[in-house]
Amino acid sequence: MNQSTKQTDSNSKLLKGIIIGGIVGGALTLLDSNTRNKVKRSAISLKDNSMNMVEQVKANPGEVKEQMVSGVKGATDTIKEAINDVETLYETVNEEVVGKVSEVKDISTNALDSAKDATGELKDISSKVVVAGKQLKETPSQSLNTDTDNNKKGKKDSDEMVTKSELSNDKSISSNF
Repeated sequence: MNQSTKQTDSNSKLLKGIIIGGIVGGALTLLDSNTRNKVKRSAISLKDNSMNMVEQVKANPGEVKEQMVSGVKGATDTIKEAINDVETLYETVNEEVVGKVSEVKDISTNALDSAKDATGELKDISSKVVVAGKQLKETPSQSLNTDTDNNKKGKKDSDEMVTKSELSNDKSISSNF
């Protein structure tokens, strides 16, 4: 309880300080003649407007009431229209933007998968090119041999390499499908 009493005392001191500061500040600003004249004109204008409103209410209370009710209804209708416009905008943005974002995500995922597939196929193609290069290197050196047996042996080795290459091509092609 002691703590709440201290807090209440400090709150009341703060409020007193704000009020006293406002009064002192207001009094100091009224020392300037321009400020005094402006305050005087504002007070007179406020008094005149209040008196006119009181006279209108006394003369035609029903009419003033109807004006106020129609003003409130007009403001309410305007607020309802603004709320409907916001809901429509939200739905449009939700459908167009969020829908497009998920569509772009799907497209990018498909493109990434295609790129991965293409990378695998490029590896297969490069291995085939390496095999073909080896075959080309070995074939001319073997054909230069004058020995018939060596030529037959070279042709046999070359035929085996081509057959192995064709088999590996068939395997890689079938694995791609």
